[in-house]
Formats: sequence, C-alpha cells, structure tokens
Amino acid sequence: MKKIGMLLMTCLLLLACSTDDDIEEIFIGNRFKITGLTYNGQKTVKDVKEFYEVNDTYWIAFSQSAITGVLQPGMTIEGTWNANGKNRELTIDLISPKNANGASDICSKVFSIIKNATSYSGDKNVLRIKRNGDSFIELSSEK
Repeated sequence: MKKIGMLLMTCLLLLACSTDDDIEEIFIGNRFKITGLTYNGQKTVKDVKEFYEVNDTYWIAFSQSAITGVLQPGMTIEGTWNANGKNRELTIDLISPKNANGASDICSKVFSIIKNATSYSGDKNVLRIKRNGDSFIELSSEK
C-alpha cells in the first residue's frame, strides 16, 4: 500500500508541475545584444563583429509590454510585444523604425524578423526570435 501511495503522490506532483515558460523572467527587464542572424536558411552574419562596428548598436530590450532597441547607428525601433509561455508564440507590433534611411542589408533583415516574429525559444540568457524556421535572430543577455 505504501508503494501505491507513493506512486500516486509522484504522479500528482508531476501533473502539478507546469511546463510553461516564465515570460517575465525571460523577457522583462532584459536587454539583449544580437549575436547571430539566419535569413531564409542561410547564416547571414558570419562574424558577430559585423554587428558591433559601432558601439551601442544591435540591441533590443523588453519591458512589461514595450520593446525598444537600436539597430544600426541612429536607427531605433519601438513597439509592443506579447508572448505565450505555453506554445512559445511571440508577436511584436513595431512602429516603423526611426531614421531608417540608408538601412544596411543586415539591418533590414533583422528588422523584418523582429517585425514578423511568430515564436521564440531559449531563456533569459540566450534567446532566439523566429520569423519562421528558416529566419531568426540569436540574442544574448547583457546581464
């Protein structure tokens, strides 16, 4: 009887555990540097240094419902976001980027992925924002 009781308790504990992501822990208050870009199945940025030829570029940050960031020098993004911890869906509604004149090819691709995001994977340290399975940006927390 003891074994059956312990087995039932174990089953109840396993059922009570949630597999949902903690959205607040992953996103809110974190500032991420973009460390990689894969676009239509091709790794576009071979060297992370390409992102950081100028300081304070290619980062995004999440607050309670807002997303902000700097892509190339002088080009900022802002908008709202929403994530679902059960199925890892991610939607981002961006206001058109400010100062987008002369956007580089890399910058345009990064913006496209962020604007058309459908899902995410990872955690508060390493995060991947996906437009689809073949296009995504990789991010690392600055903390």
